[in-house]
Amino acid sequence: AKLQEGWSSCPCCMLMEGSGFVPGQLDTTCHALVGETVVLPCSTSPPAELAKSMLYWQIGTRQVVHFFKNGQDSPEDQDKKFQGRTSLFPDQMKYGNFSLKLSNVQLGDDAEYSCIYKQTESHQTKKSTIKLNVSGK
Repeated sequence: AKLQEGWSSCPCCMLMEGSGFVPGQLDTTCHALVGETVVLPCSTSPPAELAKSMLYWQIGTRQVVHFFKNGQDSPEDQDKKFQGRTSLFPDQMKYGNFSLKLSNVQLGDDAEYSCIYKQTESHQTKKSTIKLNVSGK
């Protein structure tokens, strides 16, 4: 599909062919079908040091979708319904790519996701919000 001028080439990368996205009022809106894998985009300027930072992907203020701290994933802090279905791109994180891959998308995954990056020493925080719309097949 040809992208309209001004759109980045892949703000919402579907890993299945034939899927697309529609920009929304939030930072980005993604669309997925049940059972698909989707990448929720999140990027910032390259981090100073990943070992001294935290990255939260969450829904609302309490539901942790994925948590990365001190240079590694922290699955014990993750909501059980997301365990085994989320991953980051470790080789891309040093470049500021904090996108989240969500596998086996479920109807209950339809929500607004926040990507929150905090630097431990400087206390700088960056946040973006991505809406995921899930449809049944």
